[in-house]
Amino acid sequence: MNKKRWTSLFIKYGKEEAADFLDTYRNAVPFQIISEPTEGLTMIKVREHAENSLFYIGEMLVTETKIRQEQTIGLGVVKGSNRNLSMAVAFIDLCFSLDVLTDELEQILESLEVKEAAYIEARTQEILKTKVEFDMMAE
Repeated sequence: MNKKRWTSLFIKYGKEEAADFLDTYRNAVPFQIISEPTEGLTMIKVREHAENSLFYIGEMLVTETKIRQEQTIGLGVVKGSNRNLSMAVAFIDLCFSLDVLTDELEQILESLEVKEAAYIEARTQEILKTKVEFDMMAE
C-alpha cells in the first residue's frame, strides 16, 4: 500500500488504532526523536484551472514529528493540533520504511478499509435520501 493511502486511512478513520499501535509496539522498534511534535503553519497550494497556475490559498495549522532509527527517518505531519497522532503516524512511517511490523499494520489497514467503505456507504445513503424524484412531482 502506498504512503498516501495508508496515511489517509489512519488520519481519517484510524486515530485510535494508530495510537494503540504506537503504545503496543513502541519498545519493539527502538527509535530516537529528532524533533518532538511541534505545531506550525504550512502554506496550502491549489491549482487554478482556468489558467492552470498554482497559487497559495492560505495557511493551515499542522503538527509535525520526526523520529529515526539509524539512517531511516519516520515523519508524521497531521492537520491541526494533535501531538499523539503526529507521533503515531511518524512511528508507523518508520515501521513501513524499515519493513518491520508490516503484517500487523496490514491487518489494521484492512479493518480501516472496511470502516471507510461503511462510512462511504452510510454517507451515500444520507445523500440519496435528499434526492428529488422529478417523476413524482409531475403527477
